[in-house]
Amino acid sequence: MGLSHLDEILWVASSALAGLVVWRILQQRLFVSPFRALAVLLGVVLVRDGVVSIPAYDTRAYTVAWAWTLPFLLAAQVWAGWDTLKAVARLYPKIGRFAVRLFVACLAITVAVCCIALPLELPRLLAGDAGLRALFLLHRSVDSWIAGTLILVAVFFARFPAPLKQPPRNLVVHTLLLSLYFGGYAALFFVENLTSLGSAIFAERLEFLLVIALYSAWAVCLSQKGQTSEPWPEIDVMVLKSFAQGR
Repeated sequence: MGLSHLDEILWVASSALAGLVVWRILQQRLFVSPFRALAVLLGVVLVRDGVVSIPAYDTRAYTVAWAWTLPFLLAAQVWAGWDTLKAVARLYPKIGRFAVRLFVACLAITVAVCCIALPLELPRLLAGDAGLRALFLLHRSVDSWIAGTLILVAVFFARFPAPLKQPPRNLVVHTLLLSLYFGGYAALFFVENLTSLGSAIFAERLEFLLVIALYSAWAVCLSQKGQTSEPWPEIDVMVLKSFAQGR
């Protein structure tokens, strides 16, 4: 079954907004980590959308194009996630190697949690279309690992003694949006592997709407002004120091 007119509109809207985010990053000269990685990720998304739009949606050629371009997308996603983690760690310049251990621990927890869902997905994987469903599982796993690691690291640092300066608004917004972005795709491909091929139309449309909302938020919220990292207000500094001494 081919794409409906609604799905085509959502696809075009998401691609246009991805291009708008890339333009926003360039226009605001946000060439630093993690926004350069975000621009590359969205550039890969746009190129991939162009490639897979050449064959008809309901043909084997589309499936082949989707499968062969997937490694490039996943590589860009991993880079975007890693670049964001490094940007968060730079708020705490003295933690050094502890940041790497923290990232590995959060990733290990996320991988373990993701494995819990495998018994639900494996029956579909073994029933038919194993190659395509294996790619769905790979996509779901990578996106789950990135989203889970970002969320756990953010939760840890939220309870950690505050950095010397307030985190830049751009980084806070970006970390939240990127976690939702990967979490949404992880949920989509989990649903895809629990249903027959082509029957998760509602979930796919919800994901399109989520992506459109996230791209819109990136395009509106990212700015050169949002890169500034202001000192904490004096009263907050006093409270934080008292809290740290009490610990």
